[in-house]
Amino acid sequence: MSELLTLLNRSGALRPGHTVFRNGAHADGWIEKGDVFKDSRLLNTVAQVQATHIAQNFGEATLLVGAPACGGTLTSFIGLHLGLPVAYVLTENPLHWHRMHVPGQPQRSIYIDDLICTGTGTRAVTHFLHSQGHEVLGVSAWLSRATLEMPTLTLDAHPFHTFRAPDCPLCHEGQPVIWNGIRE
Repeated sequence: MSELLTLLNRSGALRPGHTVFRNGAHADGWIEKGDVFKDSRLLNTVAQVQATHIAQNFGEATLLVGAPACGGTLTSFIGLHLGLPVAYVLTENPLHWHRMHVPGQPQRSIYIDDLICTGTGTRAVTHFLHSQGHEVLGVSAWLSRATLEMPTLTLDAHPFHTFRAPDCPLCHEGQPVIWNGIRE
């Protein structure tokens, strides 16, 4: 078991069982990231692991970008470890920079996230970064259920499997839904 999955398991964040996401997809479990974010020491440990991976794979980065709230918090922790500036993209339509830091000149950016489920938000933010003249070196996340069209660095493979509702083997076996309306 990887360092990340060990930390998630210890914190109780791994939630096995028949899951239905808000987007209608099914899974055999999900991750409650709140169990990490509510413990600043644990969050700092996970951020250090993620920062090490970023330094090893995206050493030329000049800006870390996150989306509030959890992504922004994580980005700040990672920025502390890497000594890099951070900026936040607000995801209300239309996407825009938070006023605290609007990068003026083109940067070599990394989009930071915790868990990527469908990739819709990730694609929107990276498109926004490109539209603002920034180079997107890639995406860094703890885990991803989605396949993205850009370099994506995750700390491990997702421990749970995702299914389209009509293809869900748990439904076909008659297993009851344990977790409903989940946003990972």
